[in-house]
Amino acid sequence: MRAAYRGEAVLSPSVAGRLMGRVREPAPDALSARELEVLRLVAAGSTNRETAKQLFISEATVKTHLLHIYAKLEVRDRASAVAAGYQRGLLTP
Repeated sequence: MRAAYRGEAVLSPSVAGRLMGRVREPAPDALSARELEVLRLVAAGSTNRETAKQLFISEATVKTHLLHIYAKLEVRDRASAVAAGYQRGLLTP
């Protein structure tokens, strides 16, 4: 009670335990610079072929980057990857 009165943060033991559990979890892998480029182009509506042309890479490489993006963002498709990108602040409107 005194700590709360002094303006200090006070957490119940159950909340503190959950918070510590989250802090201990490993951070998800960050997207590479190239993966971010691919995600930005996908978010802008580019097809795999268009993305490949813009980045001077093959379509197969774009698909590989997308698979890595899906795994890192823990999603299953392009739309979910774009949504996750906005939610995580990787993409800006």
